[in-house]
Amino acid sequence: MKILMIILLCLHPQMRDSAEYCLRITEEQDKQYICPESDSVIRYAVDYYDKYGNKRERTKAHYLLGCVEADLFNRAQAIYELRLAAKLNPDKHNNQQALIYSRLGYLLYEHQLYDEAQEVYQNALDLAKERQDTIDLTHSLMQLGCISLENQKTEDADKYIQEAWRLAQTREEDNYLQATVLTALYRLYRTQNEEDKAEWAARECMTIVPHPTRTWPAMYNLGETLYYKEKYDSACLLLEPILQIDHSYQLRADAAEILEKTALRRGDSEKARTYGELQKALERSAKMSLETTDVLRRELYELENQATKSHKIEIVLRISLVLLMILLSAVVTIIISRYRRRQALKHQIENMQTERQSLIQEEFEASEVNVKLRKIVETVRENPFAKENLDEKDWQQLAVYIDRIHHGIITHLRGKYNLDEDEIHICMMFLLNVPVICIGHFVNGYTRNTIQLKARQIPLRAGAKKGTLLRDWLRSEEEKLLK
Repeated sequence: MKILMIILLCLHPQMRDSAEYCLRITEEQDKQYICPESDSVIRYAVDYYDKYGNKRERTKAHYLLGCVEADLFNRAQAIYELRLAAKLNPDKHNNQQALIYSRLGYLLYEHQLYDEAQEVYQNALDLAKERQDTIDLTHSLMQLGCISLENQKTEDADKYIQEAWRLAQTREEDNYLQATVLTALYRLYRTQNEEDKAEWAARECMTIVPHPTRTWPAMYNLGETLYYKEKYDSACLLLEPILQIDHSYQLRADAAEILEKTALRRGDSEKARTYGELQKALERSAKMSLETTDVLRRELYELENQATKSHKIEIVLRISLVLLMILLSAVVTIIISRYRRRQALKHQIENMQTERQSLIQEEFEASEVNVKLRKIVETVRENPFAKENLDEKDWQQLAVYIDRIHHGIITHLRGKYNLDEDEIHICMMFLLNVPVICIGHFVNGYTRNTIQLKARQIPLRAGAKKGTLLRDWLRSEEEKLLK
């Protein structure tokens, strides 16, 4: 069998290159916190390394697949893959094992599988001590403290979290680490009814983590503290912006709940009702985004059973394949195998590209900026003097989406033909199939005749033949990008 694998690897070096490329892409996206569109890329690498890779390669591939599945909210699959990666890892004392513990422990904790999470974080704690890794040690202590809080073991929580805070203070340059521990410290003080200390932790967190994407939990913590101290104006100033973020349903629901209580205390029943309805809607969304513990356990059980059956089938298939290879002529086998694998790879890549474009189109159609655009179009059709319009941020978002859907055409037009912003906006409207009668509303309030005139001038300026329609010219430019 090993000889057969070596022969196949020699015959198909492009397969290993493709698998390594897929692995590198996924790893880079994970480091940059880029949410994947599907798991098709990393699954190609997993399939390859499961057949031909060593344990280190398989460990890394399954770890990254677990990260991708977690980002796609396939939590049972993510936990299964991370557990598999932990079993496959030939070195239980390296950085890869630490990364696995960190991702796996958080998923288990997030889904209230506290016993399993505690076991993972205890292993992570032992590994961090062995490797003298302060960051992992701090995170493990903090998470064990949070689990103790969930299990109402306040003394254990205090011991773990205070030790985590002591270690975090030794890394003054790591603001994110300190802010993460301060969030846990805030929860601890709130549980202990030490409101002044809780307020200190919240304010300290806000001070050291000024970046908007990191301040939402800190803003909520401080807003909650100020609410309980009856400083309602300050609390509202911190909590109301949280409702505008596009993630973390539960955080937004908690903020809406406090704003509802604040409105009731102020006697504003209308606002209270609005916040109450929003809070209920966000709670429903939060529950839908996470599987219940029982469902998750059942899905994990089914995945493990399926894996056992698949393993047995794989053994039978491998034996059959070996027997078949012995019976067939080596030359014929090599020719057929190379042809089929190349065709399969080509077909898979084409399917991946098609699937990617479909996902991008679906994402755009459901995006806020597209909904806003279509709403304005309908309004303008009924009332040409409507005032609602796209702002600069909307135009930027549309340009990003159009670039993704049409293979970078907006960036291409800006760089090659030096079109001004009005001309770029007109091209964007044509690519989005906005009726010509409505385009002028979005572009400086131009009349329909002016839009049509500019639509004729743009291709001419770019060197197209006289009479070339803007739609046809844009289509030809996109085709050039695809070649």
